[in-house]
Amino acid sequence: MTPPSVRLLVCVGPRCDAEGKSRALLASVEKCFAATLADELSSGRLSITTRDCLRLCTRDPVVRFEPSGEALSNPTPDELARLAREALAEHGLALSPRYD
Repeated sequence: MTPPSVRLLVCVGPRCDAEGKSRALLASVEKCFAATLADELSSGRLSITTRDCLRLCTRDPVVRFEPSGEALSNPTPDELARLAREALAEHGLALSPRYD
């Protein structure tokens, strides 16, 4: 059986995306992950997607990790990259050789 992939869900609902904050975070995360986790993204072991509302409303962007369900309010792209690497390792999804 294939281990589950790790997915980041970025809320772009009206509260989280107030003043474009969620979409700005999404763009920053996509850029950061393209530079540091490109192999994981291209292989499907890691994905980034959006949701209209995660029902975890704050005035800051909210990101939820799956399959763990962990949610963070206003995380930095570097923090998300670190957590993504940890989640991939936890679920037995080997990182590309440059991170071993």
